[in-house]
Amino acid sequence: MIILALETSTSALKVAVYSSNKGFMNVKNIPYDESLSDTITQNAEGLYDALILGIKEILQSCKYQIDAISLSGIWHSLLLLDKHRKPITPIFTWADTRPIETVAKYRKNEQLWQSFYNKTGCTIHSIYPLWKIIHLKESQPEIFSKAAYFTSQLEYIFEQLTGEFIESKTIASGTGMFNIHTLDWDDDILNFAGIDRDMLCKLHEPTYSVPLKSSVAKCLNLPKGLPVIIGGADGALNQIGAGALKKGIMTLSVGTSGALRLAYDKPVLSENTSTWCYYALQGKRLAGAATSGAGNCLEWFKKKAYRDCGFSYKKLDEKAAKTDIEKAPIFLPFLYGERNPGWQDNRRASFIGLKGYHEIGDLYHAVLEGVLFNLYQCYEALTQITGEPEEIRISGGIENSPFWLQMAADIFGRDIVTSGIQHMSTVGAAVLALNALGEVKDIEKYEPTHGRTYTPNKKANKAYEKRYETYLDYYQRTDEKR
Repeated sequence: MIILALETSTSALKVAVYSSNKGFMNVKNIPYDESLSDTITQNAEGLYDALILGIKEILQSCKYQIDAISLSGIWHSLLLLDKHRKPITPIFTWADTRPIETVAKYRKNEQLWQSFYNKTGCTIHSIYPLWKIIHLKESQPEIFSKAAYFTSQLEYIFEQLTGEFIESKTIASGTGMFNIHTLDWDDDILNFAGIDRDMLCKLHEPTYSVPLKSSVAKCLNLPKGLPVIIGGADGALNQIGAGALKKGIMTLSVGTSGALRLAYDKPVLSENTSTWCYYALQGKRLAGAATSGAGNCLEWFKKKAYRDCGFSYKKLDEKAAKTDIEKAPIFLPFLYGERNPGWQDNRRASFIGLKGYHEIGDLYHAVLEGVLFNLYQCYEALTQITGEPEEIRISGGIENSPFWLQMAADIFGRDIVTSGIQHMSTVGAAVLALNALGEVKDIEKYEPTHGRTYTPNKKANKAYEKRYETYLDYYQRTDEKR
């Protein structure tokens, strides 16, 4: 079978042709330009148009007999539609932290904080669509009053392709409005926010499919009635693509943002709310922790802090490799606020300990290290409730940097297994479709090929342990209580 896997991520579109026998046959990666996304917001109609153009280009390059379309998108996005189902706002992504002041008011209520977390696996934080909606209701009532429907990035794309207003339970679990126990919208929370169920999509498993609209099929020269699988969030699909729905396998994704996840048959919540719990599929929940700063911090450093300076990421890696670890500055990677473990969306990024002798390589080393230190904080928080995983499988843009991968192994003090495959969440979307069509019988038993294993260097691990203690000291000094 051949699947057309479509992914709308934070930083780019991916259009891929995936064969159940051969794997990827063709992949087109389309980075967003400024007209489509500034990371914080995305142009919904422009996104869809760019996706259609990408599909046309990849299908015209070769004649493929497509059996189904499957979707992957980002968690925690929000789009408001009018009564005619037309966008009245841009898509607000997880990076939109403008609800900070509204959130701060509610998070002072410890009982409310704990209640929402216990029900949904989500805290009171600006990344979640629930709090974006409440913020709009309180700060921009004129916009809120025009909204007839609330949807997400992925579901908007699905609706344009099929005409159906449906939400993947996987996407819904990252909204703050979805009960992680009942696997349905939570009526108490909807009432709290003043949201009618009719304003939200009907919920279905991520394997649910609807026929492609005739007009779209004609436009793309695809068969009429081709099944479109609703799919789900890139993080959950990464877990599928990595073969990590099995017990004891942790995924570590380091792309635009970063996350760690473990699959369980029931909700797994931490007493101190330092982690989250979302839904994957077929009853599986994901216990995890995530960071808002990862590859986006590298992009900021390269494009804004130094305005490129003619250095490629590879060249920056080479310069960072010459850094004296013990004398390097410390970087707190909170350019887009903090998710786990502290959930402080107003936390700031900073370089600490800068000296006159530091060069660009030293600063870049600090950025790479700071991202991984925040992820290691997440690892410590997650393993407090799950225990140590048997294996850590890594994926994302970090796989383009052997230097950064080795640093990850050194900091975590664990073997790190690479995927050997780019676009892991896109693979997950394809495997999900193959499961929906019966080609992959048991998705939990799916096992991909693997790449290189990075083993920690004991000397470097000891050096990073000391650096991590310094990082934590600065992290704690910048703590702002809820």
